[in-house]
This record gives sequence, C-alpha cells and structure tokens, in this order.
Amino acid sequence: MANPILKIKRGSGTPVSLQVGEIAFDTTNKSFFIGTAEGVLPIGGEHIFAKKTFVNDAVAAEASLRSSADSTLTSNLNSEISRATAAEGVIAANLATEISDRAAAVSAEASARSSADSVLDGKITTEKNRVDAILSASQADKDSFAEIVTLINSVDTTNDSAFAGYVTSNNAALATETQNRIDGDDALDLRVDGVVTAATALTSRVSASEQDIVDLGTDLAVETSARQSAISGEQTARAAAITTVTGLITDEASTRATADTSLSNRITALEGASADSRLDAVEADVADHETRISALETTIDGGVY
Repeated sequence: MANPILKIKRGSGTPVSLQVGEIAFDTTNKSFFIGTAEGVLPIGGEHIFAKKTFVNDAVAAEASLRSSADSTLTSNLNSEISRATAAEGVIAANLATEISDRAAAVSAEASARSSADSVLDGKITTEKNRVDAILSASQADKDSFAEIVTLINSVDTTNDSAFAGYVTSNNAALATETQNRIDGDDALDLRVDGVVTAATALTSRVSASEQDIVDLGTDLAVETSARQSAISGEQTARAAAITTVTGLITDEASTRATADTSLSNRITALEGASADSRLDAVEADVADHETRISALETTIDGGVY
C-alpha cells in the first residue's frame, strides 16, 4: 500500500498553544513551531530566522556603503591635501619673494649709504683742504684755537652754512630710511605671523582628517564584527533546527521500526496457526487495523489552528 501522508497542524501566524511534542506549520510566514512544557517554541522557517541570502545581501550592501564612504573620504582627503599643498607653495613663494625684496632693499640702502658716505668724505676732504689753504695763506695771528675758529668763520661762512645744511639733510635722510626699515621689518613680521597661523590651521585640518579616517576604520571593524556575529548566530540556529528535526525523524523511524517488528511477529504467529484460525485471526486483525486506521485518520491530519 502507498505510504501514508502525514499532515501536521497548520494555520496562519504563530499558534496560540500546542501539546508537548506537537508540531505546527505557519503557512503564511513559512515557519515551524513545536509545543514544549514552557509553551510554543519556534524551530525554523523564513519568519523565524533570516535567509542566508538576506544576510549575504545585507552584508554586501553594508560593505558597498563602507567602500563608497571610504572612497569619498579618500577623495576628499586627497583634494584637501592637494589644496593645502598648493596653498603652502603659494605661501612659500610669497615668503621667498618678500625675503628677496627685503634683502634687495637692504642691499640697495647699504649701497646708497656707502655712496653717500663716499660723497660726504670727499666733501669733507675738500673742505679740509680749503681750510688748510686758508690757514696757510692767512697773515692773521693764529696762536690759539679760538682765533683759528674765528678766522675760519670770518673767511668762509658760506661754505660752513652749506656744510651744516648738508649734514642736517643727511641726518634727516638717514632717520627716514631707518624708520622705513623698521616699518618694513614690522610688515614682514606680520606677514610671517600670517604664514605661521595658516600653517597651524592646515596642520589642525590634516589632524582632524586623519582622526576621521581612524574613526571610520573603527566603525568598519565594529560593523564587520556585528555582521560576522549575525552570520554565526544564524548558522548556529540553523544547526539547532536541523538537529531538532533530525531527532524527530529518528524518533518517528524508531516508532515505525517497532511497529513493523510487532506486525512481523504477529504475521509469523498467524503463519503457524491453522488456516481457519489464521483466517479468523487475519479477519480480526484486518478489523482491528481498520479500526486503528479509522482512528488514525482523525489524528494523522493535525488539522488547523
């Protein structure tokens, strides 16, 4: 005869209650349940445990998001590094130009001062020679320094005034140049301070970007660990469900084997009896089986919940 079809209790959604060892199937959510002393226990199915494909898709999607974020962060960091490098180049070029300009100005001023000193020395020498000539040519009494000064003043007051004016003008020009150099140095100090401030800000931004990369690596490691734990949990749950179902199948096979052995023993006993008694026994056995089958037909189908 054909193998009997066993239908377990079935319905839509989680069953409210099951007898201990009774199995039920949720046709809507594709999930299995078994009755325990503590209540209804889910043992497998799509609604209870995530599909491996779902987990794989979730892991792949998360990995894609992390990869895209890493790529964006790397691109942004490279752009910032390029911008900062270009800015540093401009600042360095400007600073070099400013230093070169200041050095050229100082060199020009030194050259101008040297030329002016040479001219001044020549004029002083000329005046000295003139004074010497005056002293040599004069017949006045020159016994004292005061008399010599009086003589010079009386003889060449025009040149004395010109010389004094030149000295005054030269002193004023030197004071003006000195102040210009001080102002230039102050301006250069301000520009150098600006360069230092910009470099400090750039260092802070690079440090912040490096910390963002470290934080992203940490988040990615945590997310990867969580996904691996989820996959491991799913594998463990699957293995437990398989073990449970295997145990149920093993129990059912043992029950069927015991029943087959009992039936074989009864057949052997019948074979040793007379034909009539064997027929009677067979008829009785058939009637008994019909009764049991009729009873089983009401219990094999678990019905609905």
